[in-house]
Amino acid sequence: EYKDVFGDPKLVKVYGSNPLKSQLLKINPFKFPAKEIHVLEHIDRLVEIFNVCWPMYAAMPAVLKDAMLCSYEKCGWDLSESKNSYGRDLFPTFADLQNELINVINNSGYSEEVKSNYIGSLVTRVKPLTNGINGQIFSGNEIGDALLFDENVIVDLSRIGSQERKSLIMGILIMRLTEYR
Repeated sequence: EYKDVFGDPKLVKVYGSNPLKSQLLKINPFKFPAKEIHVLEHIDRLVEIFNVCWPMYAAMPAVLKDAMLCSYEKCGWDLSESKNSYGRDLFPTFADLQNELINVINNSGYSEEVKSNYIGSLVTRVKPLTNGINGQIFSGNEIGDALLFDENVIVDLSRIGSQERKSLIMGILIMRLTEYR
């Protein structure tokens, strides 16, 4: 593996998904450089990443986007002005998204069966990202873009079993690199 060949701790930092093997990757997918990127632009990118990584049907992408919009608003973001009334460094987490998904779905005009299907599909996919090792990876207390993208870094995803989760992390890292540069 690359980390074994190139992962000299003096020259390269290795971030991964097992804190027993390397420093834990910590990244909040909802964070973005607010001086450069509009909040709605970031949300659209994030929804597209989820849409590619998770099989979604019918109105699921729209429900996910509505819940994201509500999550940002609850954290103080004015979506039109792309400003946060609490300061630039307050962003939602997957726990916020999970709560808002439940609210958006329950307050929708969908039938009880559709509501149940959407909660079963969307909330069930988000919940594992809020706890355990995934909750630590997708935390509000992240490593930061400068350390990830300006240093010599290897991100080791070899211990992540879920292809959906690997794809999600890779998509988030590419989005964050694009927004950072």
